[in-house]
Amino acid sequence: MDAQALLSKILASRHPDDVFTRLNYRKEYLTYLKLLHPDVCQLPDATDAVARLNLYVEQLEALLRLTDDAGPLRVLPGNRLRFEGERTLLHQSQANYQRLLALRDPAAQHFHQYLPAALAWDGPALLATTAARVVPLAGLVLPAHHVAWVLSRMLEFVAWLHQAGFCHAGLNPESLALVPETHGLVCLSFYHLTSLNGPLSTISGKYRLWYPDATFAAKRAAPGIDLALAKRTAVCLLGDASGNGVRLRATIDERLVDFLLKPQHNAFNAFSEYRKLLRQLYPKREFHPLNI
Repeated sequence: MDAQALLSKILASRHPDDVFTRLNYRKEYLTYLKLLHPDVCQLPDATDAVARLNLYVEQLEALLRLTDDAGPLRVLPGNRLRFEGERTLLHQSQANYQRLLALRDPAAQHFHQYLPAALAWDGPALLATTAARVVPLAGLVLPAHHVAWVLSRMLEFVAWLHQAGFCHAGLNPESLALVPETHGLVCLSFYHLTSLNGPLSTISGKYRLWYPDATFAAKRAAPGIDLALAKRTAVCLLGDASGNGVRLRATIDERLVDFLLKPQHNAFNAFSEYRKLLRQLYPKREFHPLNI
């Protein structure tokens, strides 16, 4: 890519992922600077482009240091994530992870791919190791054709949890991560996981407004909670960080927006309905590489 093409790409961008890949952004940044630094590039707006690159790098660095329901979360090399938050919550997350890992029926064997390969103590922190490189959903904004498969994975995961008798009750951008190379999904934390339809004692404070209103009156781990949280996470991935989704109607297919905004209370029915919608939205099945 020559300097002019790169300059145009940067100035047209709206998000770091429009310019950088998460895996190689530091190397890409140095390469771009060699082309656009004002000391070597005389193109108009080169200074503005470099300033935007600097801002994007700061944002990507910040996404390696997240905060989830328990506290600090660090994304480390080697397919590892380090949870450094409140120890009681970390213990609860690990115990709930072990409950899911202990399930050995055929469905559970398949869905173990949605769980970390290991979740073990590293001093005072909890270290999650994944089988492949993952990218937390936090801070991601993706095109609709990518969000389509992410939501499919989330709904499939929720349907399995409910079949197994559990409600996650804390699905959000910090608790989920993508496997870009295979279009997989990994759930990273399990702070609020409880028996489906049983008492609900904790929720995600940061995402309190994402829960159905009935949650706070009933205080019960109803199926609609996970479905609402999964859909609001998809709305966030589409660029509406509020999770409300109404403003997406200007840019996203109305059929998808309608599905995202509709309350549902049966995970299997929601997943089945969504698969039918996908066949309408994308009649030709195609794998779209996700380069982040």
